[in-house]
Parts: sequence; C-alpha cells; structure tokens
Amino acid sequence: MAKEKDLKRLMENKSGSVKAFSEDIGLAYTTVRSILERGIFNAKVENVIKICKGLNIKPEEIMEIDTPKVETMPVKKIPVVSQISAGLPIYSEENLIDYIYFATDKIDSNKEEFALRVSGDSMDKIFQDGDVVVVEKDSIVENGQLGVVMVNGYNATVKRIRYNGDQVILIPESNNPNHYPQVYSAKDEVKIVGRVVASQRLF
Repeated sequence: MAKEKDLKRLMENKSGSVKAFSEDIGLAYTTVRSILERGIFNAKVENVIKICKGLNIKPEEIMEIDTPKVETMPVKKIPVVSQISAGLPIYSEENLIDYIYFATDKIDSNKEEFALRVSGDSMDKIFQDGDVVVVEKDSIVENGQLGVVMVNGYNATVKRIRYNGDQVILIPESNNPNHYPQVYSAKDEVKIVGRVVASQRLF
C-alpha cells in the first residue's frame, strides 16, 4: 500500500489533513479514507480524478508514485446494469449505470459478462447492498452455485440455487431472519439469467 501512503502524505501536505483535503475537493471523508485503505485501483474513476485535481497531479502520475514497473494484466470492460426485468433489455441505455474493468484471469474472457448492482440485504452474508456482482450470461448454474434468476417476469434476483426434482429453490444468505427460501415448481416461469462468477465493491 506504499502508493496510498504517499497519496495520504500529499493530501496532508496540501490541506493539513485527509479530512480537510476531502472537504476541499468535495468528496466525503469516508470515501477518501476507504480509497486509501482499500487501494486506489478499487476506486471509481471520477473519484480518482477529483483526488488528482486536488493534488494538481495527472491520474497517470499515480501509477508512478514509488511503484516498480510491472507487467500490466489484460482487463475486460463490463457494463453494470441497474436491473434485469422482462420488459427492459439488459443493455438498454437507461439501464446502464456504470462500467467496471475486471482482470481477464479472474473470468472467462471468451464468455459474455455483465455486472448487476446488488440491492437489499437478502444476500448480505456474501454481498452488501450496493456491491456489484459479475454475471456470466446464459451460463448453466449448477446445484449450490450462485445465480441471477428471474421468476414470472419480475426483476431478477441474486440467490444460491438448488434443484430438487422439478423444483427450483432460491436460497437467501442473509443475517435478516425475515428472508426465507423460495420454492418454485414447473408451473412457474423460472429463467436463469446467468451464473455469478465474481464481485466487486465500489467506493
């Protein structure tokens, strides 16, 4: 985390403290602190740009702060969508909310992926509200794997999926006891949108 330590030093030199620097550039202190703790490369691009402007440095200069040259890893640009529903195409303009870049060694670069922002607490043992999950579109979800499922045309949901004969069981993994497994039979329209292969937290 040497890069983040140097950024912290620059912020303190500029404004006296990280909190004061955060106020100067119009970012929440908790956001800037999270970026310094978790790494600049996990931050949103627009937040990195604000920090760079505040420090009067170019974004590419962050790459050069006391960091040895390393071979870069290929990444894949993945669209983040707000929801998946029967009436709205996944990649429609009004449904796209962001893009993330994911290292190709973490996913199958030959597959089609999209990302979905998690909403609610039904899976908060694994994902927090606002986390982004990477979904391998139209992939088979095997028993016990995490998948994105649409039931009877309603907005898609992220759940652990189990099969019992002709039943599909969607299992929440939540700290909230009000969430129960949902059991669907052959008479229900259950569409497996894709398999969850990774996740990312944005700040």
